Formats: sequence, structure tokens, C-alpha cells
Amino acid sequence: MLIAGFPAGPWGTNCFVVATGPGQECIVIDPGKDAMPGVDEVVRENRLQPVAVLVTHGHLDHMWSVTPVCEARDVPAYIHPADRHLLADPMAGISGDTRVMFEQMTGGRLQFSEPDDVRELTDQTDVELAGLRFGVRHAPGHTP
Repeated sequence: MLIAGFPAGPWGTNCFVVATGPGQECIVIDPGKDAMPGVDEVVRENRLQPVAVLVTHGHLDHMWSVTPVCEARDVPAYIHPADRHLLADPMAGISGDTRVMFEQMTGGRLQFSEPDDVRELTDQTDVELAGLRFGVRHAPGHTP
């Protein structure tokens, strides 16, 4: 199994690329802000073929680059339905001082859109991606 992780963006959010091994299909997990260069490097160095982006939850630091990664690789995004709305409106999950910080950091130009292909993950099910099986366990509280 190949698991490559790196810190993405100013928050150092862990982004992972997971595959059964080099030269295989892979999934990208939680591509936060500025994750594209790291994803591209891992994919290139290991001759991987991304087939999906998996979002563990809808906070901006975990999904900032979901749409760019999906569009660049023509792959679907997977997310729980309770957090799906945050793909297009991540500020809905942010309040107070944190919202102000994001607006200052981006000059108030935060614009996000949902990827073209979004697939919802259902609690207590399994999903098979890139030759790997993942169990879906919804754990509300941190996000919806």
C-alpha cells in the first residue's frame, strides 16, 4: 500500500494520496489550500492515476482545492450529504473571527463552486475506490 501525506496550505492540513502501490489508481483525501503542487508531485513520482477525491468533512482547510483537483484530473468528489453544501459555500461553516480572517487573507474574493461530479457518501456503507475499500462512518459534531 502507498500512503503519501503532506501538509497543505497555511494551516498545514494533512492531504493524503492513497493507492495499492506505485503505478496504480489512487484517491486524493482532503486537498486543502495549495494542495495541487503536492498532489501533482506524489502522482508524478509514483506514476499514479487519480480516480477520486475524498473529503472527510466540509471545513475549508480540508476541501479548499477539491474542485481544482477534480477538474484537473476529471474525477468525482465524494462527501457526506450533510456537508455537501459547503463545497459551494464553505463560508457557511465558518463564523466570527475566523470568517474575518479568511476574508482578509483572500481580499474578500473567496469564490467556490461544487465540482461537476459529486457523489454522496452514506453512513454505515463501504465505498470501493482505486482498488481499496473504505468504510463510511458519519461522525457529526465537528461539521454537520
